Amino acid sequence: MSKAESQGEAVTLKTPNGHWWILFVLTLVYGLNVVDRYLLGILLPEIKAEMVLPDWSLGLLTGFAFALFYATLGLPIARLADKRPRKNIIAACLGLFSFATAACGLATNLIGLFFARAAVGIGEAGTGPASYSIISDLFSKTKRSTAMAIYAVGGNLGILIGFALGGYLAAQYSWRIAFFAIGLPGLLVAVLAFLTIKEPARGMSDGLKNSAHQDDNYIDTLKFLFAQRSYVWIVVGTILVQFLGTAVINWLPSMLDRTHGLPLDEVGLKLGLAIAIVGSVGTLLLGGLLADWLSRRDMRWSLWILVIGELLLIPGYALVLLAPTGDLAIAAFIFPALLATFFIGPVLSLSQTLAPPHMRATSGAVLMFLISLIGAGFGPVAIGLLSDLLRPAYGEDSLRAALWLAPCAAVLAAAAYALATRTLVSDISRAENFGLDS
Repeated sequence: MSKAESQGEAVTLKTPNGHWWILFVLTLVYGLNVVDRYLLGILLPEIKAEMVLPDWSLGLLTGFAFALFYATLGLPIARLADKRPRKNIIAACLGLFSFATAACGLATNLIGLFFARAAVGIGEAGTGPASYSIISDLFSKTKRSTAMAIYAVGGNLGILIGFALGGYLAAQYSWRIAFFAIGLPGLLVAVLAFLTIKEPARGMSDGLKNSAHQDDNYIDTLKFLFAQRSYVWIVVGTILVQFLGTAVINWLPSMLDRTHGLPLDEVGLKLGLAIAIVGSVGTLLLGGLLADWLSRRDMRWSLWILVIGELLLIPGYALVLLAPTGDLAIAAFIFPALLATFFIGPVLSLSQTLAPPHMRATSGAVLMFLISLIGAGFGPVAIGLLSDLLRPAYGEDSLRAALWLAPCAAVLAAAAYALATRTLVSDISRAENFGLDS
């Protein structure tokens, strides 16, 4: 390791196209992250049947068992990523969560699954913020939403693999085989990431230098971030988006099974294709290229398109829940799939743009901490608990009734993103000029 690397300073890319390879590898890492995170959703009916578990405990597995450790460990790991070589952190964490996913297949009860899922959360905590930081150093703020959207497409493809392959393996073999088959290949990608990622200099894409501020303490970093009012409202809005998104992704397969009687392999393939194909189009074109094109005129458009998208999600989810048959529900899901993940590009881009270079991994981790712990943590549990409470009145249709929380959350998310537009321009200027007067 060079002296620069040991001090947290990165090497400059030696080839003009090296940033695209790095983005590809980071996208692959994120895809595996999402495969392992959401694989459990398609396997819930099989696990519930074998272990005889209530819905609230399944919500615990898909929510807090993962989100608590994912959120909590993300902060110290991100702080380390702001000061040390980020590729090492990404490779180590990828290896951990891949191994932990495979270990889920060995669980024999709720407690065993809980701790295996917790280990998945710990591993996945380290890959995201470090990746955001690297991408923000490779792409300028007027191209950053597109880069982040390309990165996010890995998640759409990850859901396809998790749902389609996981559903197939569970139907043909067992849910345990699904965990083994999908978890272990990540160990090979961890080696690829370690060997081929070369880090850019921090602040390279913005022409900024941060060496004078490397010693800012953690409290000062948090004070700066939470003084950015647009950042706070973006976090609030994304908490709500994650609440509805995580709940829907994890519970929709079970709803289609209970309400409409669709088999897991069919549900997994159809939902996975919708999210991978339609979702990728929305994520890349709407949340990437369109957001960057509009933001060149006015940076606030990065948020206005999110407001519009969340409002359009309301009738989209309503059509899914009101559909009289499973096939119509899946067909109706195409519209929410188009909009469900397009927020990722603008949100991740702004979380980096609103922070100085040496705070960017921490900025991404704070965002992930709050949206994971509150949004992803409470979403599945809230839906599962509400489904249990509504079961006496709705029977097997109680889960569909509980999922009406999703469009309600979309309304509040749109309001939060609208509030963030009021101070966005001044907050970006504050981040770009940080420390210039010292």
